[in-house]
Amino acid sequence: MSKPTVVDAITEQLAYRIAAGIYQPGELLPSVRQLATEFAASTPTANSALGRLAALGFAEARRGLGYTVRDIRVYGGIDTWRYLFRFAHRVPEQAARLFADIIDIDHMLLMETLRAFAADPGRYDITQARHAADRMELLIADENSSLNDIMAAELHLLRCSFAAAGKPGVLSLFNTVGEILLSIPEAAQAFYEPVEPAGHLVLARRVQEIHAMDSDFEATDLSMIEILIREYHNQVIEAFRQLITARAAATAE
Repeated sequence: MSKPTVVDAITEQLAYRIAAGIYQPGELLPSVRQLATEFAASTPTANSALGRLAALGFAEARRGLGYTVRDIRVYGGIDTWRYLFRFAHRVPEQAARLFADIIDIDHMLLMETLRAFAADPGRYDITQARHAADRMELLIADENSSLNDIMAAELHLLRCSFAAAGKPGVLSLFNTVGEILLSIPEAAQAFYEPVEPAGHLVLARRVQEIHAMDSDFEATDLSMIEILIREYHNQVIEAFRQLITARAAATAE
């Protein structure tokens, strides 16, 4: 991993100030000269940091004025949220709310795909998903595997399932969500605190067994699966909140 540069340091500090509300939406950011003085940097370096901040969605260039703060709650994109998790422990409540939104998106995509499979199981070829489940099982059995490795394998299993369902839009959105989750240090721990990895694999295998029987899901079975997954996702959200809050408290000491 490359060593952070002065541009990185300035960008992160400005992004944090925006996320924490120190700089309010619509407010004019400090000028290039002001930032250069504050961070003991050259004006080209300060200007590069402002440009990067804008590219990440935290600010907007205004001709003749400089850079103004964007309302990231309204206009924040994937790059904005991905970057925000770099300092999540400094804005734990905002990070927790964002994580909850990401998990809700994950839940929505998963259930949409399960309903597609339930409607016509024999229509879909889930061979790749079976291989992905085998890979996940090997990682679970390997004591040297990290939770992040296992989560990456599970995300790939879901990715293969979305691909089998022939939903490119869903797959594209899920790939973005997956990238964000893998970049968050506390995500894997939160994912496997309510239910250990082996429990995740059991559910995946059960869905694959139903598919192999080439018979429709019972409506009650699908409803029960959705209730269980929703409850699990709620527990993941709460686990993440506790982890990030504890980290924030430890950092403040």
